[in-house]
Formats: sequence, structure tokens, C-alpha cells
Amino acid sequence: MAHENSQTNAESSQSEKRRPGNIYDVFVKNIFSMVYVFCDFLVHYGDQNFVRNIDLSNISLSATHYIGELFDERILDLVFLCPLKNGSTAKAVIFFEHIGDNIATLPVRLHSFASAFWWRENKEGKKTLSSIYFIILRAHKTPLPLPYPQILDRLPKDENGEPIGYAPEIHYTIVDLSSLPMSELRGEEPLSRFAMGILKKMTEGAEEEFGEAMLPLMELEDEEQQAIITKETFRFISKVFAARGKRLDPQTLNDAIKPIFKERTDTVMLTIFEEVEARGEARGKTEFGRNMVLSVLRKRFGAIPDDIETSIRQMNDPIALESLVIEAAICGTLEEFSSIVNA
Repeated sequence: MAHENSQTNAESSQSEKRRPGNIYDVFVKNIFSMVYVFCDFLVHYGDQNFVRNIDLSNISLSATHYIGELFDERILDLVFLCPLKNGSTAKAVIFFEHIGDNIATLPVRLHSFASAFWWRENKEGKKTLSSIYFIILRAHKTPLPLPYPQILDRLPKDENGEPIGYAPEIHYTIVDLSSLPMSELRGEEPLSRFAMGILKKMTEGAEEEFGEAMLPLMELEDEEQQAIITKETFRFISKVFAARGKRLDPQTLNDAIKPIFKERTDTVMLTIFEEVEARGEARGKTEFGRNMVLSVLRKRFGAIPDDIETSIRQMNDPIALESLVIEAAICGTLEEFSSIVNA
């Protein structure tokens, strides 16, 4: 359920930093860093007045690290920049966060992000500050009770239970997956519904039922992209199973992907387990990175010149490939992307 609320304040750098290796955060970032997937999610779940006033045809990814006045680092999941339709030189800045159960500190965290961003613009002499919007994807086993937390909740109270002091409000939208039935997951882009469905199954203790969440992959026209996403999802689901002392066996996976791949199921299964068992995790990440870069390029530009594909296929650095996924999503032309690859 998407819901609007308001709050505010600041928080230390220690609690701002995300835990390394959070498999859920990695999965979310891999899917929603594809700009067209995030746009679909925003259109269906974001505040409609905000969406009407921004030019989504020119949205782009931005940096996710911000430095505060005390040089404390603020790290976010994803940040998008988008022009306003009114022609203003100011932009819309959209902060996208994935959370689980750490909801009490959310208002303070969001306030610190907005404050750091606006303060930097103020020091740069900008007369009109950016329009900031927060949209939060929450995946947890139980629904979040209303009302959502506010900074006022954490202020000291007087004898009547009223907050002592004042806290400026900051609005945010939470998309609470535990409040949404699978049948009500919306979106024109299948990857958006797919990602939300997988997160819902994994966090609500229904991991054995992940096959239902994978059905939107049937709508993908790119067979290579289907296989790439399935392979990466297999790694994610396997880690969730392992964290709960379970094992994702081949038959369960086969039953889940058969409706998607039909006669290609055996081939896809073979490539999945060849990567996991023979190539190992590191090489699997490299291959996934290469294929993800190519898939994003194909989605945006259609056919890819042989020289660009060859250059990508020859790359073996998973970190460099991860950055190229972002470049593939935000570059203006294939020529611009080629100059980055060959720099």
C-alpha cells in the first residue's frame, strides 16, 4: 500500500551506512537501477501530483553519496534526477530506498539526506532549490501499522503527551509489499512486478513459492535477458534459502522456470548450474555483468555494433562492469557509450 506521511531531523554517519553484503539491497539495486523499470514503479506507486510535474522522458541516475556539513557520509540506494515540466532550471531529485524492519529511524534519515542536498545547493548560490521526493520500497513479513513514524514521535513529551519542541515535516511515500496481494502488484514493465513479487515471497517466509513471482518474466521478449535475470535471481534466492538453513534444489528451480522457458528449460537449467558449480561465484558475477550491460543497451538502442559487444565480452573486471550498467542506462547514444568503454 502506497501512503504519504511527513517527518524530519538528522542522524550519525554510522547508522547511515548500509550493511555490506545485504543480499536484498543488492537484488533491488540491480533491478531498479534500470531507469525504465524505476520509472514504471514510480508512475504506478508514486505521488501522482509529483509525477505529473516531472519529465520522465529525461530522467537519469545520479550519484548516491552525499557529504554533510560534518563530513559524515550519507549513502542511498538509488538517486534519480529529472527535469520539471514547468521549465525551471531546478530539477526534481528522487531518492529511492529499500528497507525491511528498520522503520523507526527513517524520518530522521530522510531529513538528513534532504538537508545535506539543499544545504549544498544553498552554498552554491542557487535561488531555487531542487524538488525532493522520497519513495520507499518496504519488504517485510508483516504490514507496517499506520500512522507511519514521524520525528515528532521521538521528541520529549509534556504532561499532556504533546511533543516539546518543533520538527519541520518531510513527506515520503512507502510502498509496503506486505500490504499488497500478489494479484495487486502493478506495472507495465514486467521486471518491476517481478522484482516486487520476488521480494514479497522471500521476506514473507514463502520462499518455496517463488515460481509465482517469476511469471512476469514470460512477458520479456528478449530471451537472453530472461536467462540473465533468472540466473541472477537464482543466486539471490539460493542465498536467502541458505540464510534460513535450506537448500534450493534443482527440481524446485526447474518447476519454477518451466512455465517461462518451456522447451528451453533444460538448456537454461544447465547454464545456471554450470555457472554456479564450474565457474564459481566471482566468474558468475563477471558474466552477469557483461550480459546485463548488453541487455540494457539492447533495451534502449536495439542492435548493438559488433565492436561494442566484443569489447564488453572481453572485460573481466566485475566492478568495472557494474559501473558500465549505469553508463548503459544513462548514456545518450551508443557512440557516447563506446567512447566510455574505449577510454
